[in-house]
Amino acid sequence: MKKLQSHTSNKYRTSPLDKVRVCFYGRVSTQHEAQMNALENQIQWYESILSDHPNWEKINVYVDKGVTGTQAKKRQGFMQMIEDASKGEFDLICTREVSRFARNTLDSLNYTRQLGRMGVEVYFYNDNIWSCESDGELRLTLMSAMSQEESRHISERVLAGQSISRKKGVLYGNGNILGYRLVKGSKSSENTYEIIEDDAETVRMVYDFYLEGMGVKTIAAKMQELHRQTAKSGCKWDATKVLRILDNKTYAGYIGYHKSHTASFLDHARVPVRDRSQYEYVKGDFPAIIPEEKWNRVQSLKQKKVTCAGQGKYGKKRSKDRWVRVLVCECGRTYHKYKWRVNKSGEECCGYQCWNQVNNRKKSYRIKNGLDAEGYCDVPSICEWKLDFMLKHILQKIWKNPKETITVLTETIRENYVEGQETNTELGCLKRELERLKFRKERLLDMRLDNQIEESAFEEKRRQIQERTTEIEKRLEASIGQEVTESTEDISSAIRKVKDVLENACNLKQKKIDGNLIEALVERVTPTEEGVFKWYLNCKATEDAIFDEKEYTFYDSFCLCFEEAKAYRKQYGNFIRANQWRDLQVEVFIAK
Repeated sequence: MKKLQSHTSNKYRTSPLDKVRVCFYGRVSTQHEAQMNALENQIQWYESILSDHPNWEKINVYVDKGVTGTQAKKRQGFMQMIEDASKGEFDLICTREVSRFARNTLDSLNYTRQLGRMGVEVYFYNDNIWSCESDGELRLTLMSAMSQEESRHISERVLAGQSISRKKGVLYGNGNILGYRLVKGSKSSENTYEIIEDDAETVRMVYDFYLEGMGVKTIAAKMQELHRQTAKSGCKWDATKVLRILDNKTYAGYIGYHKSHTASFLDHARVPVRDRSQYEYVKGDFPAIIPEEKWNRVQSLKQKKVTCAGQGKYGKKRSKDRWVRVLVCECGRTYHKYKWRVNKSGEECCGYQCWNQVNNRKKSYRIKNGLDAEGYCDVPSICEWKLDFMLKHILQKIWKNPKETITVLTETIRENYVEGQETNTELGCLKRELERLKFRKERLLDMRLDNQIEESAFEEKRRQIQERTTEIEKRLEASIGQEVTESTEDISSAIRKVKDVLENACNLKQKKIDGNLIEALVERVTPTEEGVFKWYLNCKATEDAIFDEKEYTFYDSFCLCFEEAKAYRKQYGNFIRANQWRDLQVEVFIAK
């Protein structure tokens, strides 16, 4: 049969002898039962139309079930119809209305034009639009625009419904979370999670290992070595899987929302939200695997270990420099170390400058050149020796008897020496794993008594736990047998070495203060534009602690003048010029 030209409409071909090859297209946007019934009604309706057009010959019926109309490329039935049209298998496509064909104006026009070039016309029955008529494209554009606008309204109504669901704590997603099983209720609002104890133990191990100081790559390797299962990929672990477990607040008993959003109602593409401050958490009605306090500690530790740049997040390499670790500018940025100058003796002197100035110039420069100055600073650079100078004066004021302190420390170390050795060896790790296995065995028995697990599954899990327990006990026995108890002389020798290290670190007469002492005492040093140096001392601070100025109380303030600086420099064979000196204003704060 000869193809129709795109300008000839099938509307005027009504003779029974003038056959028109027709296909029908139907679509519903969800798999809901009511909509599936609507699809069946569409197909029955198409059959009834044939009786009104005796010259129509049905070639095929194309349908799409449970797919959106805003993207044609995602509809297999629709795309198959376009492919068959290109082969000349039919002359006319009949569909109920424009919204069934496409909810995207651009798709509607593009595909009707493409079909027209193939000699195939589209008939929208309810809208009475024939695409090859002179006003067909204009009317199609108007109806498509209305359909697209309706799609936008539907999207807004869906978002409004989701907002209400969030307030009710409705669970989203397929429930594929390691450690939990999704239990569906009669309504989506009644869905909840129940703990899968064996998988939950894997989650607890990940959190414990991280808090013990392991990195995510090391944890991934450890979990693979222990043959622990992931959520869906067997025993294949990597750093990303570990991070997802550590990030997921579901394990603390919360439901998380706003972690991604739909950028456009036309393509429905989900875009991850990088700004965690936009996340919304609602307390769930399901049991937590990880205590909330432990989850928060992990987040604090992670925050210390990562840094953000643009839209990405990268591991943060901690500086080895003793002062870069604690210097934080008044503007909030860290410091850059650079070579200040070289003395006549050939000694290299270093200085520290705010990274904000290194990357964006000083605030005064930006103002002078008409640039935005908000968030920038004019805090002067600081020479390294001045930081040592200030800290020595601070320690002399608050640390009256360092020798006595060292004696107390060494005695404390002696008392805890053996216990500490065990904690940090393989022996300690084996004992902790044995405790975990004991807990799992008790939990498994409770589940069996409560009929939460079938007998066959119970026996299999118990067998696995017992095999692992036997293996650990053998390794533990071997480790104890190989462990050599140190003699009193060996311990005394080790303690003497520790004491020597402490005395050397606390020696304020040496030119540079030991970096370990700085790390142990100084939480932060903040230079200001006014020339004030704020020192925050905290002997109890941990690496994962987040700095909070409110947790510190004012202790003392003093000024270091030129004469004091001159005498200090003279001790080490250096000098300083009066015209280059600016008094150092020092404020000391101590953790509460």
